[in-house]
Amino acid sequence: MSAVTAREHHWDSLRAFLMLLGIPYHAAMVYHSRILWDVQSPDKSEFLTFVSGVLVSFRMPAFFIVAGYFAAMMLEKRTAAEWLQGRLIRLGIPFLTGLVLLAPLQVALIDLNSAMTGAMPMGAALHVAARDVAHPGFSWIMHLWFLPALLIYSLLLVIGRSWLHGPTRARLAEAARSACLRAPLAGLLVLAMFIAAWDVSVSLSKDRMLATDGIFAYLLAHGLDPYLRYLPLFFIGVLIRNDPDMRRALVWRKGWQIPALALLAAALASPLRGQVGETLTITYEAIDGIAAVLMSFTVIGIAERFWNRPDARIDRIVDASFTIYLLHHPIIIGLATLFLLADWPPLLEFALTCVIAFTVSYAAHRLLRRSAVALFLFNGVPISRKPGGDARPQTGITTLR
Repeated sequence: MSAVTAREHHWDSLRAFLMLLGIPYHAAMVYHSRILWDVQSPDKSEFLTFVSGVLVSFRMPAFFIVAGYFAAMMLEKRTAAEWLQGRLIRLGIPFLTGLVLLAPLQVALIDLNSAMTGAMPMGAALHVAARDVAHPGFSWIMHLWFLPALLIYSLLLVIGRSWLHGPTRARLAEAARSACLRAPLAGLLVLAMFIAAWDVSVSLSKDRMLATDGIFAYLLAHGLDPYLRYLPLFFIGVLIRNDPDMRRALVWRKGWQIPALALLAAALASPLRGQVGETLTITYEAIDGIAAVLMSFTVIGIAERFWNRPDARIDRIVDASFTIYLLHHPIIIGLATLFLLADWPPLLEFALTCVIAFTVSYAAHRLLRRSAVALFLFNGVPISRKPGGDARPQTGITTLR
């Protein structure tokens, strides 16, 4: 089973698209009627609540499948040590930059939001903001959580490669592969049911840990979700890179049945998100897990059909997508706080937030592109040392590789 060697443009485009979906998702969460986000508008929107529920069903699951695909692809070209060193720089440096430069700003804005809503006087909010900024904590990770997750998954991939090729496990894997290739639809549904069961287990385990006293139980709960939740999806991405036949069997290519089932599952899961009660939680996690697999392989198929060609305009967005993801979060928090001063419809505020967050963060990336140091800090792109000691940005390298 040989891996694909030709450049597949749609994988870059899809990864960027999934990262950009963070803008409408987080902007919609401001108006969620059941879940309290970092900042919360007093005006709720059932439509935006539904939209956020549909987006969350596939955005990160598909992202981690794509990330696993790229991980396996890059390991074909480098030694494990070289690849891990590269991952540590490309993911670790932006993570540290975000913690140092973005997290304090977000923490302060969230605290000031309390004053804007009238929950506390401005003087008290400023005091709380100063205290929180001076005392970093676990909550500072916020939207940066996926970076350490990818580092952990990458390490597990390198450690587990030889273990996965043991004779017994290889025979089981080959039997499962043969069954899937004989009946691709059944294989996809079995995979969806497995992820559904995994998500239910992670969710229930997290709830049990949160109900247990102690800091260890608290940290373990937040290690289970989201860090353990997306682990199998990452390895599904590795699988479909290493096995083109499995990729062709699982990725949607034609027909309406799989997209229809995917949309139905996402639409059914969305109203259940944030509902109180163990039965509702289990039902939500199960349906959402099914939607995660079906929607992910549907959007991968759509990207393969429509985005698998070079396009300079798309390439510029792809190049900026990592920076946009890092910067959009504090921008949305700031805009949500400012919109507390306005009495506008939620959909208008949502639309303005999306446009402004994208425009400002994209413009910021174009400025970062002018500085090798800034590109290194925010995108982990190594600084190119030219003769004479000049440090210049590597304008030819994509920020997503």
